[in-house]
Amino acid sequence: MTMSKEKKDILLYSFTGLVILTLITFTGMRNSDRKVQDIDITIAQEDGNFFTDQLEVMGLMTIDASDFIVGSELSELNPKVLEERIEKNPFIKDAQVYRDLKGTLKVSVEQSKPIARVLINGDEDKYIATDGRILPVNAKHTARVPLLETTFEFGWEENLNESSYGSKIFELLQYVEASEFWRAQIAHIVVLEDGDVELLPQVTKQKIVLGKPENLDAKFSRLMIFYKEILPKKGWNTYSLVNLKYDNQIICE
Repeated sequence: MTMSKEKKDILLYSFTGLVILTLITFTGMRNSDRKVQDIDITIAQEDGNFFTDQLEVMGLMTIDASDFIVGSELSELNPKVLEERIEKNPFIKDAQVYRDLKGTLKVSVEQSKPIARVLINGDEDKYIATDGRILPVNAKHTARVPLLETTFEFGWEENLNESSYGSKIFELLQYVEASEFWRAQIAHIVVLEDGDVELLPQVTKQKIVLGKPENLDAKFSRLMIFYKEILPKKGWNTYSLVNLKYDNQIICE
């Protein structure tokens, strides 16, 4: 009996699928038996700041050299566990660990980015990250960010957003960070006991009374008018204070 073309095609496809499945399984078994030949660590740079380095990342992965990776079987390594070890460093926002076909363990690290340095009661020193997290001061590098000075904490422990007032201060920091002009101009942010905020600029000498950290678009728009229209006409050193606290007013003294 002659086999039909349809049956021949079915057998051919089945045989081809079986061969492919066998090759995939064989390749997977070979890769799982391979040893780690090398570790390649890449750290994404944040504005020229490096708050960690390859040696520190290696120490986190290997628990200070007590856990060997190079020479280990690929099948014995759990990338998720290694990522969690690396991310214990507060200055590391995210870590990705994966293996290539050559036996190299690839490690990609994204750093946390500070947007302000906080000085509490003139003593306790911390950073605020782009997601509001509180970071310790790092001896490896000092970030060039505005100084936020306050005599009280805003009811937070790990993140500025843990309190309503802390969230407002965080919105102010984000507003400054988002603008190239304000990021370069605002050097010092002072939080007063009543919750009002004062800004001290990098270049000009005027103290800027912002009031409560709210209605930021309107207040910074008036401040821009002060810089672009008032100072050029009256002179850069004419005023020592500009008050933006009251709606639709720019009070210069």
